[in-house]
Amino acid sequence: MSYYADSEYVEDSNTPWYKALKLMPDSLKLLDVGCSSGNFDEVVIDRKRAIVDGIELNKKDAAIAAKKLRKVFNFNIETDDLSALDTDYDVIYLGDIIEHLVDPSAALKRLKELLNKKGTVVFSIPNMAHISVRLMLLAGKFEYGNTGLLDRTHLHYYDKAEIERVFHTAGYKIEKLDWVSRDIPKELLDTELKRIGLKANETFYALAKDLDAGAYQYIGKAVPVSGPIAEKPRPSVSPAIDTFEKHLADMRKSYEDDVHRLEQRNSEQINVLTAKINDYEKSTSWKVTKPLRKVSKIVRKVGS
Repeated sequence: MSYYADSEYVEDSNTPWYKALKLMPDSLKLLDVGCSSGNFDEVVIDRKRAIVDGIELNKKDAAIAAKKLRKVFNFNIETDDLSALDTDYDVIYLGDIIEHLVDPSAALKRLKELLNKKGTVVFSIPNMAHISVRLMLLAGKFEYGNTGLLDRTHLHYYDKAEIERVFHTAGYKIEKLDWVSRDIPKELLDTELKRIGLKANETFYALAKDLDAGAYQYIGKAVPVSGPIAEKPRPSVSPAIDTFEKHLADMRKSYEDDVHRLEQRNSEQINVLTAKINDYEKSTSWKVTKPLRKVSKIVRKVGS
C-alpha cells in the first residue's frame, strides 16, 4: 500500500479534506484522481450522497478503494486512454496530485473532457513557500521525505502564483482559493534561526505569518473557461543568485569589451607610428645622416 492509504478524515476546519468537501455540491457525481484506498471518498459518498469513481496507480490501494467506490481505474491520467471514463462528472478531485504530474497543465486539459457543462475541478496542492521550507533552506538543507511538502515523488513545487499559472495555462479560472495554515511559534522560529546565527525581528515574525509563508496547502476550485486568460509572465531570471550571476556575466563582458577597445586603439596607434617611421626612413634626411649614425655607434662602442 501507499504511504497515504491509512489517511483518515478529521472533522477539523484546518484540514484539506474538510475544506475540499465544503467546495463540493450535494448529490454529485465525482471522479477522484489519485483516490488511494478511498477513505476520503467514503465520507463524500456519505455526506454528499455522491456517486464516486476513482483513478489510482497503486494497485493495492486501488483494490481496497474498489470495495468502496462505484468503479476504480488503474490509469495514468497523463498517458493512458481515458475513453472508459464517463464524461459528465460534476467534480474532478485532485487531492495532492498535481505536484506528481510531469505536465500538469496538459493533464488538466485532458480532464476537461470528463466534466459536464457546469463541472469543476477541486484541488489541494502543498505550498513550497511555507516558512518551514524557507527555514530549512536558510540552514543549507533540502531534505526529501516519504510524505509532506517535500515528498520525494513530487515532480514540481508550487506557490500561489505557480498554481494560478498552471490552471490558467490549462484554460481554467480559479473561482475560490483557500488554505490550510501551519504557523510556527515565535519561540521555535527564534530557536531555528539561532542555530544558523540569525535573529528575527517583528518584520520577520509578520512575514512568517503571511499567507504565502503560513499556508501549508492550498485548496481551491477551478472552472474551465472558453476564452484566453491573461497570464502573469515568468521572470526571465528567477532566483536572486541567478540575478547576481547575470550581473557578474554582464560585468565580465563589459571588461572584455573595454580591453578589446583598448587593444584596438593601441593597435591603431602602433600602426600610425610604424607608418611614420617607415616614411621617415625613406626621407632624404634619414639617408644623408646614415654615415654619421655609423660613426656615432663606433664612438659609443670605443668609449664603453
